[in-house]
Amino acid sequence: MLKRIIAGQGRSEDLGLLMDVANRIEGHTICALGDAAAWPVQSFLKHFLPEFQYMIEHKGRSIVEGQPAVAA
Repeated sequence: MLKRIIAGQGRSEDLGLLMDVANRIEGHTICALGDAAAWPVQSFLKHFLPEFQYMIEHKGRSIVEGQPAVAA
């Protein structure tokens, strides 16, 4: 789904589905790798949800594309 979002083919439902799957995995498996796979997904959706929504709405374009450069 992430590759699809980045490629400009994402759907708004993808973000909810990603979070739902990650939440269902975390804490519900005896394998530590299950939790380890869920945490990055939960984290980037928690911290960067507006950016992913923008990418879906703008067919894969990054929110920073076309922004004026900031002088240091």
